[in-house]
Amino acid sequence: MPAAKPNPQQLTLRLKCHKTTILLLVAPHDSLISIKAKLLEAMKVANISEIQGRALPTSPEDVLLGVLIAKNDPGAGWTDLEIPEKEEGANTKSSVLNASPIGAGLEDGSVLAFKFRTEASDTDDLDMGDNEWDVIMPTFDDEEGSQMKEGEEGSQMEEGEEA
Repeated sequence: MPAAKPNPQQLTLRLKCHKTTILLLVAPHDSLISIKAKLLEAMKVANISEIQGRALPTSPEDVLLGVLIAKNDPGAGWTDLEIPEKEEGANTKSSVLNASPIGAGLEDGSVLAFKFRTEASDTDDLDMGDNEWDVIMPTFDDEEGSQMKEGEEGSQMEEGEEA
């Protein structure tokens, strides 16, 4: 996959699953399915064949995307990016929010979570449950001066000690 040349009309999206982060350069009007295909292609090029024991799917339709519930609070959790389509009579009504990053309200630098559908199910039942997203966000502990995972305790240094 050749490196894309950035231009002001493109967006950089940060896609996260567990401790893995993939940066994708996308056009604001790319479809979400094409973004999922680019994500799978980027992981294949980087020789990523599985994440946390889950193999990469072969179809972009088996990739699910999530957004932060509270934009500035990763601890609040994630929710599905795509809104289920509504059926009205014989017509299926598609949401404009599912059409593109711009329609979904994404901006340059937006963080998205991703996960994979299970192979055993054709429904929306997922490996981790409907609303669970396996994303570990790095945190910075101001008192310790080091990066730590949430819930991890760091060793404190006495004054005058050197690292």
